[in-house]
Amino acid sequence: MILILTNKKYIFSFLSIVISISLFSQELIENELTTNAMLVNSWKQLKMHQDTRTSSLYDTINLDTIRGILDDFSYDRVYPDTSIWLDNQVYINRSYPKAPVTIGVATFDGLNANGYPYNFFASSTSSSSADSLTSKPINLFDYINDGNTVNYQISDSLYFSFYYQPEGRGNYPETNDSLVLEFTAPGLSSWQPIWATSGTNLADEDSSWKLVMIPIKNVQYLKKGFQFRFRNYATVSGNLDHWHIDYVYLNKYRTNADTIFEDVAFVYNTPSLLNTYSVMPWKHYDASFMKTDYSTTIRNNFNIQKYASFVYNIYDAIGTQVHNYNGGSGNIFPFISNGYCNDPAFILPPTTPYSIPTLTDTTNYTTECIIYTSPDKQRQNDTVRHKQEFLNYYSYDDGTAETAFGLSTLNAQIAEKYTSAIGDTLRCIDIYFNPVMTDASLYAFSLNVWNDAGGIPGTAIYTSDTVLIPMYAQTGYDHFTHYYLDPPLYVPAGSFYVGFTQKTNQFLNVGVDRNINTQDKIFYNVSGPWNSSPFPGSLMIHPVFGIADYYAGIDNRPVIAKRANTITVYPNPASDKLYINSTAVNIAEKVTYSIIDIYGRMILENKINMPEYIDISSLSEGVYFIRIVDGHQVSTIKFIKVD
Repeated sequence: MILILTNKKYIFSFLSIVISISLFSQELIENELTTNAMLVNSWKQLKMHQDTRTSSLYDTINLDTIRGILDDFSYDRVYPDTSIWLDNQVYINRSYPKAPVTIGVATFDGLNANGYPYNFFASSTSSSSADSLTSKPINLFDYINDGNTVNYQISDSLYFSFYYQPEGRGNYPETNDSLVLEFTAPGLSSWQPIWATSGTNLADEDSSWKLVMIPIKNVQYLKKGFQFRFRNYATVSGNLDHWHIDYVYLNKYRTNADTIFEDVAFVYNTPSLLNTYSVMPWKHYDASFMKTDYSTTIRNNFNIQKYASFVYNIYDAIGTQVHNYNGGSGNIFPFISNGYCNDPAFILPPTTPYSIPTLTDTTNYTTECIIYTSPDKQRQNDTVRHKQEFLNYYSYDDGTAETAFGLSTLNAQIAEKYTSAIGDTLRCIDIYFNPVMTDASLYAFSLNVWNDAGGIPGTAIYTSDTVLIPMYAQTGYDHFTHYYLDPPLYVPAGSFYVGFTQKTNQFLNVGVDRNINTQDKIFYNVSGPWNSSPFPGSLMIHPVFGIADYYAGIDNRPVIAKRANTITVYPNPASDKLYINSTAVNIAEKVTYSIIDIYGRMILENKINMPEYIDISSLSEGVYFIRIVDGHQVSTIKFIKVD
């Protein structure tokens, strides 16, 4: 028997708008992501330290005497725990789920372990096998009881359970997509289907999770080497068709009524210490930016109240504790009847909040929140931390994108509003571009800064004198790109807007953080008047002040050639012939090139051997960009065509 429980009290108020993704060229469109930049970056580290992610297939694990096997994915890293799982394909995160049972989930999508699509060319309506989450072999043959070895029996009442949620804050799986569970054990020739569900979407304010209870009553599984595996079927050409699972639990002496867990847990990350921003320039900080209260989200998953105490600490950049609130205590009532904890003893710091002193350089502070209660099934979800950074840029978002916004109109504009505390020099603008369907690095835009005109962008006070090209995290770069202002712009204290004017009718998709909603700061313009964003989220565009080198990203200067292999073109200006020179490519090796005009239109595309030249005699006079693909290196270089 499989028991599925749904509790409509899991409804969570999350501001969103039902939209039809019809591609109206005159509107701001929400587009799904193609890649996952967090996994792209983490994959590099994983490959450098592969030993930390290697699980032995022969390392059979036993059920813990009390805990059994339990994973609620509350650890703050992107790959599954190797003490339980064999593979790396799912994404462990805190940003995609709505109102999880405890903080952190495992997310299934159409991306592989390194954050890229399994198949870039798969149809958007197709559904194929995508992620797997496979347990290590488990001993369901025998266990120790009072010092004696005892064989597992059906009467031991083994149950396997988990929670799942489709979509969350991501992309909903269609009806031809699915999430499946399979079992296997020694002696079986293949994985056995146990449970499956087809895709669906959540209503706007629905954050419900379903609990699945599965008894293990077949003796063919009571062996050393039993395994379980989750798999999803999805469109494998992008970051699509999301399923989230939480609180995977296998143990003996359970029944189908064992659906309540004695576990008090955090649900979300702790927020920024700042009123408005997630990050701000250290030179701009003063105490007025600090929150006057600091809330966390706590959930009691048990069916009776739990007595608990709450500790709130702040540490400086070298780990010295600079603030402590210890003593908040009381009863946390069950979520199933009372919802989240709302007792001020657990969600607020002291009456006088801590104020960070005057800053003299870039720095960071770490907040730490801890719940103490006993007994508690999973201690790991009782502590959350947040690193508050003071660098050289403003940011609303948390650094992770769940979706993207884009426009498909020539000369359309998109802008994000910021308010500077002091006058300072704006050095560059960081933008997180994400490709969808087409590689928009073939297209172009101009960088803009606007002054404030009564709450909307006013006059452009800066426009780049050359068009720029979107850059993407296609070979493991950081996902923000530096676009330097030339010359730098002094911005007085007050509100201003940063963004761009696109020189193409293709989508230039900018990443959006769905967990922090600052849609009132996002504006777009396709035909004259500025409009507010109809979608919740924070646009990932950051104004960078002072010395931009504090913040790592891609330096998108007019010539991009940052690695050991330097690529140049000559002569420049050129009239009829253009040559490519590389310091690392064999002269017999072919390279791919594309020539794009300042409006983002592709003019030429071909492959040549290095000694050959490109015939540009047919081009009109003007400025062009040549995009050169040499293995994993992509270089975009501006050149001038003259007669």
